[in-house]
Amino acid sequence: MTRTDKKARMLVVDDEPGIRQVLETAFTDRGLDVTTASNGDKAIELLEEKEFDVVITDLKMPGRDGMAVLRFGRESNLNTSFIMITAYGTIETAVEAIRLGAEDFIAKPFKLEEIELKVDRILRRREQQGIKTPDELVRDVGESRRIIGDSKSTKQLLKMIEKIGPSRSSVLITGPSGTGKELVARAIHDASPRSGRPFVALNCAALAPGVLESELFGHERGAFTGATGQRAGRFEQAHTGTLFLDEVAEIDPSIQTKLLRVLQEGEFERVGGQQTIKVDVRIVAATNRDLRQAIEKGDFREDFYYRLNVFSLRTEPLKHRRDDIPALVDIFLARFSAETGKNVTGVDDEVMSFFMRYPWPGNIRELENMLERAVVLCEGDTITVEEVPQELFFVQEDDEPEPMDAPAHGSLIERTDKLESEMIQTALERFRWNKTKAAEHLGLKRTTLQYKIKKYGLE
Repeated sequence: MTRTDKKARMLVVDDEPGIRQVLETAFTDRGLDVTTASNGDKAIELLEEKEFDVVITDLKMPGRDGMAVLRFGRESNLNTSFIMITAYGTIETAVEAIRLGAEDFIAKPFKLEEIELKVDRILRRREQQGIKTPDELVRDVGESRRIIGDSKSTKQLLKMIEKIGPSRSSVLITGPSGTGKELVARAIHDASPRSGRPFVALNCAALAPGVLESELFGHERGAFTGATGQRAGRFEQAHTGTLFLDEVAEIDPSIQTKLLRVLQEGEFERVGGQQTIKVDVRIVAATNRDLRQAIEKGDFREDFYYRLNVFSLRTEPLKHRRDDIPALVDIFLARFSAETGKNVTGVDDEVMSFFMRYPWPGNIRELENMLERAVVLCEGDTITVEEVPQELFFVQEDDEPEPMDAPAHGSLIERTDKLESEMIQTALERFRWNKTKAAEHLGLKRTTLQYKIKKYGLE
């Protein structure tokens, strides 16, 4: 489908004529080209025929429901933003909708102004990003999944992913919370022959054992109270692709036994069922716990551990890979600027100096959250200390409440900094202060080199 018009297109899907009319009138008056559908089946037909910028869909409808419309959009890689509305909202449904890629989830009765604000924000962001071709969208997905950083540990991690990606062997990813373990799992999937097949993720810590078993293996109608129909589990959804089991240490030993059978035999039965189902699924698991200690305590099966741990990767805490920070800052600023319709392009020297010294107990997730907050508060094009929570300036590696400018370098670090400073000085002189060539020679990003030049006073 080729877009030749400039007017934003919206699809409104709801089985209530009154709601369709209200939304159609409101957004037509705001200059949008609005199409309506009374059920999910008609909506999917329209999505196959036309390209829409925004879809507002009810959740509960006759035939295929709003979740089916959302799944169709995501499976078809449509460049469309989805907003879900429903009178039957639950936390579980909202989480599932957001996981599948919905922009937002609004409960009925809603205020029209609330939906108008959300649509305005979506259209503003899309206008800034521009209408993308399918090839550009594929590149964007690749960029969002790309592991960013210049540190030695990140480069080693990328080399390992490149080596083990093409195999079908299980991988165990360890490391603290917030260090990007799911991103590593996705990178492994993308580096494999399965890259065009499903990548299915499940947080094992968020579910009780009975619920987790049903999520993994599915269930038959009548298997337990509330099981009103047959349901496929995550293994069936991930067939021919990759299943990512996050927080695998939290899985109950009884379910570990069943998972071990799937890893060994490639088969299982749904909860309440007798039919054996065969699947071809690669398992990538992750944990922030020491599984060997869990084995000693009897909380984790040793045979299951060895089946998972064919290959082992570790994501290091951010404080051990500080050279990744400038590149991460660039990525997060670009993302949050697009989401907020702003043009925040950098952080000032004092903020970057703070970022490079702060211990980051929440790791990359904490940096991401901090920059999201800062972009929202920022009134110019550069993040200043005013947009950073002031209490964080008094946190040091040892958690003592020292001011930010207190001495933080031991003798070993001082010697290392001196050596690095001399190497940078030599490279700059060799390439006549051409920072791009010097950065390439040193194996650094230009933004990282720029920061280090200022850090060592080499300007």
